Amino acid sequence: QITPPVGFNLFVLQALTGRNILVVAKAAVPFFLIMFIALAAIIAFPEIATFLPNYK
Repeated sequence: QITPPVGFNLFVLQALTGRNILVVAKAAVPFFLIMFIALAAIIAFPEIATFLPNYK
């Protein structure tokens, strides 16, 4: 199951390109992996997210 914002964008891309939804979803996988890696890095090292607000 895909959350509404992501799922909606995938369906819009599918309609614009005329390709199968599976092709569009497979093309989006690398971007999901990048977001997951970034989220894991922020969880592992919270200083990444708090660096600029604490910068003096």
